[in-house]
Amino acid sequence: MSEPTSRRPGRPPGGQLVVDREHVLDAAERVIRRDGAGASLEAVAVEAGVTKPIVYHRVGGRADLADALAERLADRMVLATRTALAGELLSQTGLTRFVEANLQTVAEHREVFLYVTGGSTEQTALGRLSLAGRSTRPLAKTLAAWRSGIHQDPGVAEAWAFGIVGMLQMVSQWWITQDDRSATEVAEQISDLLWNGLPGR
Repeated sequence: MSEPTSRRPGRPPGGQLVVDREHVLDAAERVIRRDGAGASLEAVAVEAGVTKPIVYHRVGGRADLADALAERLADRMVLATRTALAGELLSQTGLTRFVEANLQTVAEHREVFLYVTGGSTEQTALGRLSLAGRSTRPLAKTLAAWRSGIHQDPGVAEAWAFGIVGMLQMVSQWWITQDDRSATEVAEQISDLLWNGLPGR
């Protein structure tokens, strides 16, 4: 009687690697960091060690991949901005830290940010709302607490948070092309606008 044919762990009969969604997303991030925002699904499949249909099955097409990576990026922004706000009531200094934390997260994940926000024929602004939607939560909570603390309507918090985060997406797209402007400098400029308005102090 012959011995059963051995195979590598994680591979079913036939030799196809068993992967989950996170494995594919990890591979996608590596490819995007290497190849830029134009990275193809074929390259993601090669990096993950699977076929392209497996990528479609685990994640979906390019728009679905962008949405999944937007969720990951937003979660990183949430973590960074929650630390920046640190449960304090809002102040201009805290707002500066919030903006700077967003910019630094974008800089750390530049190519993923460009992939998520770059769009395609499949992607619309509605599809990219997942990035803004998840990353507004800490700011909306802080804004609501701050407004309540000064006896003002906290109901504006969600709309304001989306307005601020949406603006930061555009500022981020511009800022990552500027070699001579630090995150701190731009954060101070944006927080001055948000805190003091167009007329300034």
